[in-house]
Amino acid sequence: MRDFGRADVLEPEVTGEPGQRTFRVLVMSGHESAALWLEKEQLAALAFAIRQLLEQTSGTDTGGEPAAPRSIEPFPEQPDLSFKLARLGIGYDEATQLITIFAYDIEEVSDEEDDDEATPTFSCQAGRGQCRDFADRAEEMVRAGRPVCLLCGGPIDDGEHLCLRRNGHSQRPSAAR
Repeated sequence: MRDFGRADVLEPEVTGEPGQRTFRVLVMSGHESAALWLEKEQLAALAFAIRQLLEQTSGTDTGGEPAAPRSIEPFPEQPDLSFKLARLGIGYDEATQLITIFAYDIEEVSDEEDDDEATPTFSCQAGRGQCRDFADRAEEMVRAGRPVCLLCGGPIDDGEHLCLRRNGHSQRPSAAR
């Protein structure tokens, strides 16, 4: 497992047009860099889990935070670690008020017989405020994609959508705003 320790930079990133977007989490700690490739749903779930953890735990958003966040620019073209995620996990240390993010490489998890016994491929820690900022940006990126059908949850492309919950009869059900 690669433990990056306290992350100087923890940023969600999206590239491409809605419907063709790719997502990753960029992490920098000292001179080390990691690009964790994930699905939009995984990014949304990570942001949601961070929000829940922050609400369920006590602490201050400024405790132990770096004075000024480091800029992500320039992020290396070839990061030290880059892989597609199978799953994520998070934890919280009350003493340090740091959130730990655990990431599992899809190739390593699928090779193991018991996924519950899999060792994380990567971990890093981040402060409460840093994680709150990450969740804000991640949620913004997820919302900026294609609108979602309120009935079936499927994407609506260019205003067109054959909703399975309406037997394909409705071409344009209302989208979430």
